[in-house]
Amino acid sequence: MRRRMLRSVCAGCVAISALLAATARAAPTPLAEREGAKWTVLPGASRVISHGRSASRDTPALAYQITPYTAEMAGGDFAFVGLETPHLSLRLGFYGLIELESERPLTSGDAGDQLVLPLVGLLWRGSNGLTAALSLDSLGERSFGERGRLEFALSLRHESEHFTASREGNEGRYVDVPNIDNFVMPDVAVRIPFGNFNFEARGQLKYFFAQHYERSYSVGPGVDLILHWLLTDAVQPFSAVFGEYLYGTELSFEGERVRTPDNYLLRNLTGLIFPGKWGEVQVFNSIAYGHGKGLLAYRREALWGFGVRVVPFE
Repeated sequence: MRRRMLRSVCAGCVAISALLAATARAAPTPLAEREGAKWTVLPGASRVISHGRSASRDTPALAYQITPYTAEMAGGDFAFVGLETPHLSLRLGFYGLIELESERPLTSGDAGDQLVLPLVGLLWRGSNGLTAALSLDSLGERSFGERGRLEFALSLRHESEHFTASREGNEGRYVDVPNIDNFVMPDVAVRIPFGNFNFEARGQLKYFFAQHYERSYSVGPGVDLILHWLLTDAVQPFSAVFGEYLYGTELSFEGERVRTPDNYLLRNLTGLIFPGKWGEVQVFNSIAYGHGKGLLAYRREALWGFGVRVVPFE
């Protein structure tokens, strides 16, 4: 039964890949052909240097993975409006995701339906926010060559987490897990092309603030590194590494002062990209070490898995 489900999932992924790859990707407009200022509605992702290939667990997409936790995500990142000039690009956009994850890793004794939905204790995580990004296009090309870019962005986001299970005996199971809540995140990204490869690097810093209670974390620096091989128009290998460290704070809990443990994660995705005009499909191998997301924030472990995700507007 599990093999049939896996084959069905793989067949569906291949079908989506073929659909997206069948439409030719539109080439970006060269800077030399830009004349004056041009406003565009829904120009694509909220950033010119998209984070759609990032190994971060916060990358919004339509995704399915076994790590060996079962995790599914529905999400997207797009710009409402964009401005292009001969020298720069400005985009204002929206970010959102909903992720479902199993409470524990899959075992050989689990039923086959666990491969379809993470029913082994259903954990929810949701995040949304707004992004403003400024890309210095002409400076990027002068500094790094054609396709080169330098971009600055600022995001305002909210993240929450929930637990679904029978109430009897489950009250308070995750009452002491730290919350993310609200944060602002400035980041700077660069794309450096060399031959048929693109190297992208991004540095970010999350600054947390809570509306209704004390914040669990103070700041969270993160680094994104991506190597993308433009092998053909149909298939493109990639490898991405993401690292993040969230610094815990001291706060009041049940009448006492307690300290939230620091939270860190290092993750690599390596796989193949199937590009298309409206987005791309990524099939990847995942290796991670560190803490979980959402209500699994206290769990620290090494994980290996695989998955697939569909990223629109890449």
